[in-house]
Amino acid sequence: MTKKTVLLLSCILFSVLLNAQKKTNFKLNQKYCTNVVKSIFHAAKSGSFDHLYRLCDPNGFGDRDVKRICSISQLADTVKAKEASDNAKKNLEEFVSIFESGKINGEVIYEKNGDTEFAKVPIWYNHPLGEQRSNETMVLVKRAGKWYLYSF
Repeated sequence: MTKKTVLLLSCILFSVLLNAQKKTNFKLNQKYCTNVVKSIFHAAKSGSFDHLYRLCDPNGFGDRDVKRICSISQLADTVKAKEASDNAKKNLEEFVSIFESGKINGEVIYEKNGDTEFAKVPIWYNHPLGEQRSNETMVLVKRAGKWYLYSF
C-alpha cells in the first residue's frame, strides 16, 4: 500500500472508532432519581437521545422545560433524518450546549406529599444567560418505583 492509502485508511478508522465511542448504548435505570438526571447529561455528551422521551411523568404532569427535555428524542430523530428546520437544529444544538457539561452538585432532598414521593436534585448546567443562573434544581416524581422528571 502507498503511504496515502495507509493514511486515508487510518483517518477513516479513527473516525469510525470516534463515532462508535461517542454513540454508546445506554440503558436507562429509573430506580434512582440521580440516574434519570445523569441520563440527560449523558444524552448531551454522547448524542444518544433516544431514551429522553421516557423521562416524562406517565401521568402527564411536568412543566414546560421538562416536556422540552422529553421532546428532544423526537427532535433528534427529525434532525437525523435531515427533515428538520434550521430552528429545530438550533434547538438540538442548544440542548447539547446546555447539558453536555452538566453535573449533579449537591445532596438530593426527598419529600413526600401524601403517597407521592418527590426528589429535588441540585444541578449545575451551562445556562445560556450566564453563570449566575446555572445552579438549578430538578424535581422528580416517583411513580410505580420509577423516577420521572417533574419540574426544572
